[in-house]
Amino acid sequence: MENNFKLIIFDCDGTLVDSLDGIVTSAQLALDEMGYNRKLAHSEVAQVVGLSLYQAFEKIIPNEESSQIERGVALYKTHYKRLADGGELTTPLYPGVIKTLSQLHSSGLVLAIATGKSLKGLERNLNELNFGEYFSCLKTADHAPSKPNPEMLLQILNETGFLAEDALMIGDTDFDMNMGRAAGIKTCAVTFGCHSKEQLAICKPDFWLDKMADLPGLLGLPYLE
Repeated sequence: MENNFKLIIFDCDGTLVDSLDGIVTSAQLALDEMGYNRKLAHSEVAQVVGLSLYQAFEKIIPNEESSQIERGVALYKTHYKRLADGGELTTPLYPGVIKTLSQLHSSGLVLAIATGKSLKGLERNLNELNFGEYFSCLKTADHAPSKPNPEMLLQILNETGFLAEDALMIGDTDFDMNMGRAAGIKTCAVTFGCHSKEQLAICKPDFWLDKMADLPGLLGLPYLE
């Protein structure tokens, strides 16, 4: 297709970074410490990846007081940081991410991230995996309400000076697709993340990606050697 986009906005977990295992492990440790006697399934946690941590824990431990939700969030952060700092947490980039980001950036596109992660968590990923240089704007759960509220995207548009029609939102969950639609931004669903293709199809994304390396071609850009 002809490249009419000037701003490409990415989700992080499940889109750029394959982080589900680490998220499940940290959430399970938090539940264990809180005395919950149940095993979290990957499929259960996959349904809340993309939300803010508070909203995610509201779904993981429903019908609890806010103080208990906040305790779960705090314990999750503590365990995630401990595992990450100790090298026990593996959060690799998906194949082709660095080359793709380099191609888009070199082609003059402005790149941004809109994620349910905390800013501290996002910055840890960017620094450890060495891909922060490509992004001009970062928006997290620290800056705006949780997805699918469009506020993160509206802030990105405001700060970069682009219109909604200039932008494309790329993500792996229906939260991303619904957030993009609410902001008037076209959406692209990746099929290798947390939500199934069937679940994403309900949101009627404008485009699909089966692997990140296909993105330059989808945008009508030549591949860089």
